[in-house]
Amino acid sequence: MINMLKANWQDEELDIYYRKNGYPKSVWKDNEGMPYGIYYYSDDFADIQDVEWFKTEQERDQAFKENEDE
Repeated sequence: MINMLKANWQDEELDIYYRKNGYPKSVWKDNEGMPYGIYYYSDDFADIQDVEWFKTEQERDQAFKENEDE
């Protein structure tokens, strides 16, 4: 099983972080149209190993389910 957590661009306050750091509106507004993500963690959840972003919650949830089964 892969260690994963679902993420949302605004819930993670990434919109605030990227706006404050001068990124264009297309980035900080909604991650260029991909606001739903999955964080992939190390075995002990100490480190984020990768992040994958999706346009819709349904796409994200489908990928999460597929990876959960591995």
